[in-house]
Amino acid sequence: MRLSFLRYSVQVVCTILMLPLATTSFAAEGRQIEEVVVTAERRESTVQDTAISITAFTGEFIEDFGIRNQEDLQNYIPATTIQPYDLSVRGVGRLYRALGGDPGVATYFDGAYSEDFGIASTEGGLFDLERIEVLRGPQGTLYGRNGLGGAVNFHSKRPTDEFEGEIKTVWGSYETKEIFGVLSGPIIPGFLNARATAVKRTRDGFIKEEGPRGKDINNYGDENYSLTLEFTPSDTLNILVRGNERSYARMMSGAQGAGSIIVSEYGGIPDPVSGGERWTSTPAYGWRGVSDPGIAGNRCADAVDRSSPDCIVPTGIIPYINDTAAGSIPGTGVYEFNHNGIQRFGQPVVAGVDAPIVDATNWQNYAYQANGNPGEIARLNRTTLCNGRELCDMDGDDLRTTTNGENDEYFDHEAAYAAVTWDVSDSLTLKYIGAYTDYFYDRTTEHDRTSLPNDMQFYAAQENENFQHELQIFYDFTEDWTLTAGLFTYANDIDQQLDFYSPESWSKFSDSDAETGGSYYNGLGPAAWGKSEDTITHRTAKNASFSSVSADGVQRRAGFGFGHWGGDTLETAGRVDSGPVSDGTVFIWDTENRTDARAIYVQTEWQINETWALTLGGRWAEDDKEAEESLYLYREDMGGAAACIDNVGAEGFTHTGADCGDGNADGVVTLAEYNQNVTGAIDADGNMINYDTYRKNGVPWALGLYRSFERDFDDLTWRVNFDFTPTDDDLYYFSVTTGYRAGGFNLGYYSPTTNYDKEDITSYEVGYKGQLFDGTLQLNASAYLYDYEDISLQFLESGLIGEGTSVSNAPGAETIGGEIDVLWLATDALTIGLNYSYTDATYDGELEVDKQVVDTSNPYAPVELYTSEERKVLIDGESLPRIPKTKWTLWAEYTHQLGDRGKLVGVSTYSYTDEFPAAGRPLPEGPLVMAPEFSRWDARVSWVSASEQITVTGYVNNILNEVGTRNMFTYGSQGGYKRGIEPSNPRMAGVEFSYKFGAFQ
Repeated sequence: MRLSFLRYSVQVVCTILMLPLATTSFAAEGRQIEEVVVTAERRESTVQDTAISITAFTGEFIEDFGIRNQEDLQNYIPATTIQPYDLSVRGVGRLYRALGGDPGVATYFDGAYSEDFGIASTEGGLFDLERIEVLRGPQGTLYGRNGLGGAVNFHSKRPTDEFEGEIKTVWGSYETKEIFGVLSGPIIPGFLNARATAVKRTRDGFIKEEGPRGKDINNYGDENYSLTLEFTPSDTLNILVRGNERSYARMMSGAQGAGSIIVSEYGGIPDPVSGGERWTSTPAYGWRGVSDPGIAGNRCADAVDRSSPDCIVPTGIIPYINDTAAGSIPGTGVYEFNHNGIQRFGQPVVAGVDAPIVDATNWQNYAYQANGNPGEIARLNRTTLCNGRELCDMDGDDLRTTTNGENDEYFDHEAAYAAVTWDVSDSLTLKYIGAYTDYFYDRTTEHDRTSLPNDMQFYAAQENENFQHELQIFYDFTEDWTLTAGLFTYANDIDQQLDFYSPESWSKFSDSDAETGGSYYNGLGPAAWGKSEDTITHRTAKNASFSSVSADGVQRRAGFGFGHWGGDTLETAGRVDSGPVSDGTVFIWDTENRTDARAIYVQTEWQINETWALTLGGRWAEDDKEAEESLYLYREDMGGAAACIDNVGAEGFTHTGADCGDGNADGVVTLAEYNQNVTGAIDADGNMINYDTYRKNGVPWALGLYRSFERDFDDLTWRVNFDFTPTDDDLYYFSVTTGYRAGGFNLGYYSPTTNYDKEDITSYEVGYKGQLFDGTLQLNASAYLYDYEDISLQFLESGLIGEGTSVSNAPGAETIGGEIDVLWLATDALTIGLNYSYTDATYDGELEVDKQVVDTSNPYAPVELYTSEERKVLIDGESLPRIPKTKWTLWAEYTHQLGDRGKLVGVSTYSYTDEFPAAGRPLPEGPLVMAPEFSRWDARVSWVSASEQITVTGYVNNILNEVGTRNMFTYGSQGGYKRGIEPSNPRMAGVEFSYKFGAFQ
């Protein structure tokens, strides 16, 4: 199949591109396409002479087209989508944002590996860059870190030996105010040059905050300062040193698990009482399975009676009849579901009576408190789109959310780079690249997206410190035979701490002495597992840990602790170091991940004759990884660890029926009795009377977990490439390249599967690069096939604390695609550009039977009503996430000369992105998963003075105000089956002013 594909691709490329050449009347003395110099293969070359798929943006292009952020950049890169912190190229990226894994596309800044694409791609608003290079396809032989799907290189401008400078300002929509400045020139002529930049940017949010507290979402305040020094002590030695300091803060709209715009809840099944799009009448999310309402006789005596577990609760509710997915039986309060031909019936749970069968967090429906508050209900419903049944088309006016106003993100970033280049001889050059990066990141986001006081907040903090060293060797055996080789080492240490808590210190999650009578007996596990008679901390389990080695060779330590719940204080839980102090925590996660990586690579290029060249490359890489995690969880239960409660409440319930070590097994306490007689949350009829004391699952208790891992990964990747250049203007190439991404660990939530294996990819690509019509038309085209093996995917399995999400390896995927990039100098004044990509990326195998992807977020197949087996997703043939099948951009630039008054330059860009699966994990393609297609149309008009010192620009981005989905987050039963999204930017307009002086002009 692969040989047929390659044969067919060669025929197509050659047939399309072997056109009869023609000349235009002005070509001989008119404009010519300028060559763009890149270092994609670590040596200087031009885009047209580099036999890989590459998109390069010069500093002039970035400035002329107003590219200042990730979304601007995404418009011009084929087969690519950009999420806030990552990107996917040709369907290869990072589908899960969890500590313990590596990105799918490597990022480099000034030749040094950057741990996070999100930082490198936003530094300084992309100001004062020499160029950006986006390499598509595995980069397995010339880079130190693993670039499975490609690499992105950001190159800042170097110091100059003549004095120059620029001041640039931007004013625009949403109170955009930005100022940029640069000074460059000699400090000691002939020996030391310097370049300093300063950037300060602010903007208000463009997502309207419907809640009564907080600012509009997705604003920013960004400052970046950098200094570059270049020493030239001799003609053969060059030393470049750069350092930068950056701080960034915003009211964030989305990160992993925190999409602020809720586009769906319960799949559009309206609230059973209010009929609203957000469920506000039910204190708890979840369904309980009931019998067929068409069969008479199985009716509960009242809302509390569960003598028959599947009896139908009598209700006056007449549920909404969903005409698309979940049906209902009028007048019964029963909903009908049909999933894969399997019929089930369910009712919303009665809070305080029915304990959800699957609940890893014990969270409840915090929007319930909006009941009785029409204003709050209206705000919630106003922020859900399209009746919640699809990810629908949006415009800028649809961007609304309702939160408690606590959605802060901040990071502080310092980095230092050094590059030493020594021309040892005419044939040998040595280059050293070293870098140190240190950043602190934290964010606070509201988990449930309501503006109510008693809700759930998420805090995350990360400290990342990394060092790297790389020695590159460039040797020319002859003019026709060259060698590039390198040694690379990298070490990073990432500490990450998370805390789910109630920002109002909700008493529900504070010390539980009042409910347990101050006495708790731990009846689970051997004493060595951290038995505790009183409270525990999230560090207790570590002290009781023990060592083991698994069958797959992973070394690990693990420990457990059980005890009474003590809240979140320094004396009990041992809160996260930089996190909030609150009595209302439910989950603390303290994790560390350490990586030591090394690589050796070599690539040689042999110009066989005037028309044929051969490139051979190889790279060996090894990743040693260590990780540890310590968890502290709030739990509620009427059995298991909570089965041994002494003196429960004033009513004198002593045990739940278990033998607690004293030989007694007294009367059973049900969840309803517990909420009636101990917490006082519900009355005898099952009505909620005290939401603050309501316990969703039962008795509070604490669970402490600890484990650590060690594992090594290594691989040998290679590349073979043939170049055919029949003329100076035409390059044909065929390559086979392999790539590798190290495996990692499943950190957080004590995932049942501890680790996952490495991924491999083999890319077959044919391409053409040429200039036609006397250098006025540039055409680059490629066709490729990916054989992608052992893709790491998220899946569901049962573990110690219930069903949990883990990452494991699927068999693989196959991607077939093609790309075309055209640049045409249509006239002396008009330039037209076009890029187009087609990508068909699908899974081509199923997971092992015991590790298939289980859909936990399908509102039409609730986890309470369908087994894991019934909810398995057959991924064979499904599309890979975050890659549209078609994507294209058309742009034009027109220059009108004004003589001594300068010139007018007009730029217009129109881009289109096809629909694509937006979630970061494989789910059946459907309206609740697919991000709709969207377009973006930008326009700019600039006046440039005759001296080219002054430029004044007016711009409108996203003229049609269409908004796309950049990322989506899915929730299961415990989150009300919400879909939260991160949107693209709405329409924005503004004015730019730039003044250049010195040698710039």
